[in-house]
Amino acid sequence: MLENLSRALSALSRRTVAIGALTCALAVACLGGCTQTTASDGGSGASDAAVVADTGSAAAPAADDAQIAVQVVVDSSAADGSVTYDDTVELDEGATVLDAIKATGLELDIQDSDYGSFVNGIGGLASFDFGDSSGWGYDLNGETVMDSADVATVSDGDVLTWTYLV
Repeated sequence: MLENLSRALSALSRRTVAIGALTCALAVACLGGCTQTTASDGGSGASDAAVVADTGSAAAPAADDAQIAVQVVVDSSAADGSVTYDDTVELDEGATVLDAIKATGLELDIQDSDYGSFVNGIGGLASFDFGDSSGWGYDLNGETVMDSADVATVSDGDVLTWTYLV
């Protein structure tokens, strides 16, 4: 069965696999947030989702830390084109993809799960707004990355592109 699954996945494009992984992770995160009771939420079963407008304080430069420059591009033209961004952000060395998108100051909807942090929405445009398979995915230097945004790291000169996929 695993061999058949492996062959099937090989036939799919990398972007299709990324969409599937994102959709699966979001579904697990939503189901986990709806059914889990934790001490931190007082047993309310509240979701770990958070909508934030962050100015990049998580990756704000410290005086002695080495800095890197990362170009961040956000493109929602496949949907309604309502969210666009193209600028360079300054981050501490060792910063993550999540730190980079936070540094843009765009409104973010971040979904935390056992699999890591996933960006569910950027600038008010969220996953599933344009169908069951729609949502945000990212490429780093033109390559699709399968790690969650809080795990994948960026380096000086990287180009991080967030694309809304329909």
